[in-house]
Amino acid sequence: MGAEPFIPPAAAPAPPDDPVRLGWALGFVAFGLAIAGAVLAYMLPLSAEAQWRHPVASAEVTRVIPGSEDDRASYAVAWTTPDGERLTGTLSPLLADLRRGQRIDIRYAGIADGRATVFLDTPLEVWGPPAGVLVVGAVALGHLAVSLVRRLLRARRARAPTPGSGPTL
Repeated sequence: MGAEPFIPPAAAPAPPDDPVRLGWALGFVAFGLAIAGAVLAYMLPLSAEAQWRHPVASAEVTRVIPGSEDDRASYAVAWTTPDGERLTGTLSPLLADLRRGQRIDIRYAGIADGRATVFLDTPLEVWGPPAGVLVVGAVALGHLAVSLVRRLLRARRARAPTPGSGPTL
């Protein structure tokens, strides 16, 4: 039987906590925070304005805009403010089906050129979307942050010696 052929040792894979991976993880956390911040910067002022700046209005559904197969229907509504200004808007309620001519209580915000962002007068409609973004963002970013902290703590520990790495003390 002859001698076994020489098999060179396999190159060691990059450690899981190298600076490039940690940089990417930090980048993803920062990107997620930026997106969540941008969405909330848009949604929270609208919800706050609808809740506290304008009184509840009684609007009439003027048109039903059917949604596609996977999309909910939207409704064109019109109402008059206490100042006598006639406003219109489009409403896409989460859990309600409306019909043409129906009177509904609404909250509105973001008035521009006689149009406004419209919400049904329920806490779910006004505060549901920003609360949903906060919860989903907190869970996702919390998981990323915990993972990043675990990686950073693991990176601070001394690595185990490998064959050929020299003497250990």
